[in-house]
Amino acid sequence: MVDAGKWYFLKENVSGREDEGCRVRMDVGADALVFCFEVSDTAIVSRFAHDNEDIWQDDAVEVFISPNGDRKNYLELEVSPYGVRFFGEVSNEDGKTPKLKKIAPEFSARAMETEGGYRVVISIPYTSMKGYDADKCVLNAFRLDKKADGRQLLYALNPTLCESFHRPAYFV
Repeated sequence: MVDAGKWYFLKENVSGREDEGCRVRMDVGADALVFCFEVSDTAIVSRFAHDNEDIWQDDAVEVFISPNGDRKNYLELEVSPYGVRFFGEVSNEDGKTPKLKKIAPEFSARAMETEGGYRVVISIPYTSMKGYDADKCVLNAFRLDKKADGRQLLYALNPTLCESFHRPAYFV
């Protein structure tokens, strides 16, 4: 489980190697869950300007969350370093093959540049998470780091140890 208010460094997703390039914190608000990402990276690659574009192809931070603990059905929230949002409902019956339905973003996000990179704050209202149960809710948090040479590095709160984040067995 993720402790509210505690900072966690994301790890390299495939190897699980420690990394201090991004940290995340979750806070439990009166009306919403709030996630704060702090990324140390000044070489931002982010071409997208409109909500629900495929921002996962560039730099972004993500939260996958199952509000009621059902790992076969979860929400995907993404935010670019410039505040472009992506939101979807994911069905993942076998735990490896996600089926995504894009929906209008039902969360707010703020993105800001910092001295050494950027910060993203995501606030998702409990009303946007049908069936939210604080005792059953599971999630994972991620960072996509697009490089100028085309590579994309992946980081996770709880690494999935493969090239995909869509492994709900690794939700915490």
